[in-house]
Amino acid sequence: MKVSIVIFLSFLLLVSSPVYSVRKDTKLILDQLQKLEEAIKVLDGKITIASQKIKVIEEKVNAITRNQADAGQDKESLKLSLQFIKEEINELKNRISKINDRLVSLPAAAVPTDSSTTGESQPDTTIQSPENTYYTAYSDYIKKNYQLAIEGFKQFIQLYPQNGLADNALYWIGECYYSQKMYSEAVSTFSQLVTNYADGDKIPDAILKKGYSLIEMGKQSEGIAVLKELISRFPLSEEASLAQQKIKEVTD
Repeated sequence: MKVSIVIFLSFLLLVSSPVYSVRKDTKLILDQLQKLEEAIKVLDGKITIASQKIKVIEEKVNAITRNQADAGQDKESLKLSLQFIKEEINELKNRISKINDRLVSLPAAAVPTDSSTTGESQPDTTIQSPENTYYTAYSDYIKKNYQLAIEGFKQFIQLYPQNGLADNALYWIGECYYSQKMYSEAVSTFSQLVTNYADGDKIPDAILKKGYSLIEMGKQSEGIAVLKELISRFPLSEEASLAQQKIKEVTD
């Protein structure tokens, strides 16, 4: 609606202004408005696609929850699968919010600027976004391309250390090491996460996997101590339940 009003005003300007000014200023405005309409159409399409993806992912969560007993998955692998999906849902919702913000701000951003006359270059839109960088590495982890995933997550942390997914990226680096039975590196990574992101939501997961890694290294007493710390700090968490189960397995 806002775009239509602006186009109408531009039309009035077109018919009321001298020919010499129309050919330069008004044409530039109309060109910018056309680009604005095209941008809005693209963003609307992205919102629709992202919303559809959220519905599909939420259906997957419900299906996994309903069928976990029949899926043959142990509790730990099921938990990892749900973590992947929850992260993807949250990130898609964040992207939709950002797209909506861009739609609101687009009319203000439509003021024409001619880079050919100012000499300023336009920003490079091919640079990968934080979300794409993260999920490229995330996809490599799912595909068990662990070394590529480690490199991707490290790049993400280096480029976007203040991003809300930085602690998640470090956690999945630890999972990559754990999946490759590189338990010493996993312990170091999970310890780093606990130290650097003390208020992050990955702390229980990191402590749990640190305990698992120590036990796999043959350091059973240290591993149990870490798992007991987890139970003490987060007694009602799913991770605490897994920790209790693990302690029972190794001590029986």
